[in-house]
Amino acid sequence: MMANAKTAAGAAAARKEAAEVPSWMDISDVTEDTKPDRLETTAVPLGFTSAKVGAGVALCDDSKTAASDGKAVGCQLADVWMAGGRNPLVWTCALVLEEVCADTLVGVVGRNYWPTSWDGEAPLATSSHAVVLRCGDGSVVHKGKGTSFVLRKLPSGSKINLTVDMQKLEMTVELLGALPGQVVSSITVEGIPSGELTLAVGFAAAGQAQRVRLVGCKSEKPEMVLTGKFHKDLWDEDNVIKPLQLNAQNRERGELQAHQNEAAVAASLE
Repeated sequence: MMANAKTAAGAAAARKEAAEVPSWMDISDVTEDTKPDRLETTAVPLGFTSAKVGAGVALCDDSKTAASDGKAVGCQLADVWMAGGRNPLVWTCALVLEEVCADTLVGVVGRNYWPTSWDGEAPLATSSHAVVLRCGDGSVVHKGKGTSFVLRKLPSGSKINLTVDMQKLEMTVELLGALPGQVVSSITVEGIPSGELTLAVGFAAAGQAQRVRLVGCKSEKPEMVLTGKFHKDLWDEDNVIKPLQLNAQNRERGELQAHQNEAAVAASLE
């Protein structure tokens, strides 16, 4: 009985920990009448997809956690696609790297990665559809090619915020410290794949267990709208042209032109 009680208590604690959401992501008191600001922040129920599972990958905690025993190269994608296009959003995901090895990867992939095998034949590190960080040294692999960009080593237990700006096509990764709101290191990578993206975790065949947990996710509108134009045209919805008033052109010519018109009329009557 005592063993069963301890097991039940441990399971309840694990579920509570998995359900915790960072304070910066808590918008439970937001209603349609009390938006936090004009950016319209929305909580997103993000998890790992169960529609397809990578080699050697197991899902648990209601698909909030993806784990591997380290015997095979595999990866796992999230179940929400972040779309660009006409109305792009800024997405922020909070993750805990509970157990990782040097070759564990975390980042984003484009929609074209979905049909691949998600195993050693199509690893994230060499995919042209992926932008990921290597946990061993924090180096960035951009569409299958190594770069000089480095965050820092991401050991087991690291907590990170991964922000995807689908308007600017940028990915920012922040390594959080022990204090609330503390950012130990951050890096922004430009030129991420366009179209639709989702979160991805790559597991290595290192003979070591690996485990990554999704804590929460939110989306919001960009602070600025980038139109790519210097001047508005007739197709812009906010380009409102006020109608001219009657005789507006005559008034715009100024008092001198008005006096000249009056003089011409007076001369014609003589």
